Amino acid sequence: MANEQSSIVFSRVHIEIINQQKVGFIADFAFGEYIATDTFFKELSKVQGQLIDGGKVTLGSGQEVDPQTTGGLIAIQIYMEALESQRQAMVGLAKLGLNVEKQVWKNI
Repeated sequence: MANEQSSIVFSRVHIEIINQQKVGFIADFAFGEYIATDTFFKELSKVQGQLIDGGKVTLGSGQEVDPQTTGGLIAIQIYMEALESQRQAMVGLAKLGLNVEKQVWKNI
């Protein structure tokens, strides 16, 4: 058992390789804000197009709702509010990340 532990070599290179494997996607905070806004407006355009066509509206979950009924309109409203809340949360996280990054660089 002692021989197995002594044969493991820890070095900065080894630790760096492990850390790089943990981070599969590297993006800055501004790009995260762009993705949130882009996704929101694409989904908004999709729902708006379906409403203009006058047919049923397919939500992100795959559920189809009829905009001619009260329940369908409420479902669309709740769905759009949830999308907007998600966008605001992602934008808020991006701004928080930018502020933290700014403070880190200021204190170096």
